[in-house]
Amino acid sequence: MKTIYFISDVHLGGHDEEIERNKIEKLRSFFVEISGKADILYIVGDLYDFWFEYARAIPKINIKALAGLNELIESGTEVRYFTGNHDIWHESFFEKELGVKIYHHPQIVSHNQLKLFIAHGDGLTKGEWKLRLIKRVFKSPVSIFLFRLLHPDVGIAITRLFSRGRREHKINPFIEDYREFAHQKLGNGFDAVILGHTHMSVFEHHHQDKHYINLGEWIRNFNYLKLSGKKFEFAEWL
Repeated sequence: MKTIYFISDVHLGGHDEEIERNKIEKLRSFFVEISGKADILYIVGDLYDFWFEYARAIPKINIKALAGLNELIESGTEVRYFTGNHDIWHESFFEKELGVKIYHHPQIVSHNQLKLFIAHGDGLTKGEWKLRLIKRVFKSPVSIFLFRLLHPDVGIAITRLFSRGRREHKINPFIEDYREFAHQKLGNGFDAVILGHTHMSVFEHHHQDKHYINLGEWIRNFNYLKLSGKKFEFAEWL
């Protein structure tokens, strides 16, 4: 049986200096605490508020987070990272330099004899057609090629302005649609559905020990999920 942790929606680089300092302190202390204890850490999207890999440059955003992540991996923890709607442009850096497994799509995995559906969650509901369209445009080879023509200082500045506009949103209007999506998956044989994206933490226990879990965020509440054996524990990192 493995011990597995899950977090999502840290949005590194997306807030003012005080919030960023607190996030990085919390994140690094969390990495230290689970070092030697966690077999796997899942980062379920939006670790960064913006991430783009140029041919010879990456964003200079909270390098301490990368250092802490590297130390965690060297301790023996496997890290699996789902791209979200803010950090969709991950390519090879994390896999080649850190040994992090990157997922660009939802995954069906089995751990501790449990069948899990894991996804960041963006675009899963029917009503989020605009988000799916925007993501398709941003991920197109033409868009990526044109963006790479910009100097990194210019490109990163533009995208930070845009991501701030997306981040300053009100309560996600599709909360109940996510719940319905999760219930359908649970009815189709999954033991747990684990999502992020909404920044609204959810820990629902259903009959036959099935769970719908939304991981919340790591901006102010620092939610994390732990799977030990077949037991899920949802808590806040203090």
